[in-house]
Amino acid sequence: MVKETLNLFIDPVLRIWTIFVAYIPSIIAALIFVVFGLFIARVLSSLLEQFLRKVKLDSYTSQVGINEIMVRFGFGRSPSAILGFIVYWSLIMVFFVSAANVLNLNVISDILERFIVLFIPRIVAAIFIAFGGLMFARFIADVVVNSATANNLRGGKSLSRIVHFVILVFTAIAAVEQLGIEIGKSPSAG
Repeated sequence: MVKETLNLFIDPVLRIWTIFVAYIPSIIAALIFVVFGLFIARVLSSLLEQFLRKVKLDSYTSQVGINEIMVRFGFGRSPSAILGFIVYWSLIMVFFVSAANVLNLNVISDILERFIVLFIPRIVAAIFIAFGGLMFARFIADVVVNSATANNLRGGKSLSRIVHFVILVFTAIAAVEQLGIEIGKSPSAG
């Protein structure tokens, strides 16, 4: 009787211990993937930032006006730091997918893979479209103002603001559509 009662308590503990011991190698491998990923991400993002500073990306983007636009949008950091940040988190996501695969967490792995493969490239493309459109709008607005001034035309500033606004609207539409959100299309009936 005592042995049967003792087995009622010991058997579940032994089963849990057996399952835990079976998963220990996977857990250790997943932790190694995550730690290695953190190290690699830190090293590669630092190397990228140093390289971009050596080629003076920040000074070039400052001359074009990108740094000012980034400050207006609340980024407040240099393009080198932002690109390093993107590389860092992208690599961490890749190593988290690997760790999830090692632990046979297929649902988490699929979600992370879809985020990396589908969503991040769309966001990056939308950001490039937005910054390109902002730079183009500023350039064209300056051309309009300078042309009006050179030809002694009144209303050059107003016209440049209108042109700037129109280009920004088209840029915003293109950036939002790049994210997969359709603008200006009526829902289909039926």
